[in-house]
Amino acid sequence: MSGVREVDLLCVGGGLGGLAGALRAHDLGAEVLVAERSSLVGGVAAYSGGFVWVGGGPLASAADPIEAVESYLDHVQGERPVDRAARREYLLDAVEATAWFADAGVPLRVIPDAPDLYHPAPGSTGEGRLLECVLDGAELGAWRPYLRPGPYYDIGVTRAEQYTGPATSDGAGRGEDRLTHGVGLAGGFVRETLVRRGVECLLEHRVVELLCEDGAVVGAVLAGPGGRVAVRTRGGVLIAAGGYGWTAHAAELEDVPELVECAPPVVEGDSAALAEQAGAGLVRGADPFFSVGYGFPGELHPGTDVPLVRPLLAHLGLPHSMIVNRDGRRFGDESYYGALLGALRRFDGRRRRWENMPCWFLVDDEYRKRYPLGPYAAGQEWPDSIPRADSVAELAALTGIDPDGLERTVNAFNECADRGEDREFGRGALPFVLRTYGDAAHEPNACLGALRTPPFYALELTVVGFGMGTLGLWIDRDARVLRRDGTPIHGLYATGNAAATRELRGYVTGLANARNYTYAYRAAGHACDRVRGTHE
Repeated sequence: MSGVREVDLLCVGGGLGGLAGALRAHDLGAEVLVAERSSLVGGVAAYSGGFVWVGGGPLASAADPIEAVESYLDHVQGERPVDRAARREYLLDAVEATAWFADAGVPLRVIPDAPDLYHPAPGSTGEGRLLECVLDGAELGAWRPYLRPGPYYDIGVTRAEQYTGPATSDGAGRGEDRLTHGVGLAGGFVRETLVRRGVECLLEHRVVELLCEDGAVVGAVLAGPGGRVAVRTRGGVLIAAGGYGWTAHAAELEDVPELVECAPPVVEGDSAALAEQAGAGLVRGADPFFSVGYGFPGELHPGTDVPLVRPLLAHLGLPHSMIVNRDGRRFGDESYYGALLGALRRFDGRRRRWENMPCWFLVDDEYRKRYPLGPYAAGQEWPDSIPRADSVAELAALTGIDPDGLERTVNAFNECADRGEDREFGRGALPFVLRTYGDAAHEPNACLGALRTPPFYALELTVVGFGMGTLGLWIDRDARVLRRDGTPIHGLYATGNAAATRELRGYVTGLANARNYTYAYRAAGHACDRVRGTHE
């Protein structure tokens, strides 16, 4: 052991949750240390779309009664049970935390004309609950080179510009180092925490052990370039090191045929491994959340030699495209990737195989000419590694898709596209999807376009994760980690993808980011009260 330090709060992870907890604790007068295992800050949030979803109107111009928010979430979760008291507590805490972080300088702002995902569902709104962060990269100063790049989004273009401009936006605003999407969200917390407040963050320091005394967590051991350092804490340790998507058993835990993690290659189960040392309990939380992606030749995770499999998010909702299984059949609304979740996990008991894997993303040449795809610009020639053919039948022969099934599906889909209505799966029916994933210039439906122009292309898809596993640490309202018997482990907190989502059901775009900083906010407050002696 190369040394011993003492601080009020140790934040494990330099992503959104760790930085948010550090910011809140610092402003409460605490001495804080952030430990990040990689050479970059920003975590999983930097890879995300940067949406933040908060009901209750902390930054909105119009009132948003909490009862309306609850009504909307009732619609999202359907008939499944939920702890309504815990949900109400979270919603109120998220309003408080959002307002506090905005006042603290984090550039959170309402995205104009951005509706809830399932609008016009009961309790939904057309604007006010979806937020984003936009800032100038120069404001990060010496920390700018250490902000994790976001490989999946058009950084420099705001959501408002995306919604009002064409789907083929060339990235207006890139002339300056404007940070948007997940990089903007992460950058906003980096600016306030590490730059303006000067909170100490140790890069390439992995927390490998918790220090426990009499059943409480009193610190941790960090392994860094200079050896091991013991850090003792007066208030506690906040675990914000993400989930387990890069572990070998992730697909089995999520009950999918395969799972390639799209989050940064540091999400290796550190959170659970650490907390289990103190007797923490893992519980099943929110619904599974994953989608489909494709590994384009030569793409790597930024700053590594690890191959990157790119999630096809906005790509799936554009016209002149569809997804089919080996039978040549569509199996869901491609325009919103979350609508495919159940189908991707469906196992055919009679034929003893996954019903919809393998599957392919099919497009025609109109798609290639009009829209970017991964690293390729609109109109750019695609590599020969992507199968192509001059007819649908030839494409089926190349890929092993059932030719008769594929021909029937393409013919039926083209008829739907001409009408502008997908009667089978409702593709392009939600206002949020039309604005976020469609082509506003395409009529009569921004998400529907026929596949008629050869050559036709087929990308075999992979199931990809977003760092959001269903298993996580059991926490209470103050983000205290609980044992298997439900009692809190004093001095140990968790947030973000490390913590199981039990108070909410169903997927809401931007909820994970808001939940991450909300529980970090609560954890920091509780830990600081422990330092002052007002909490155990």
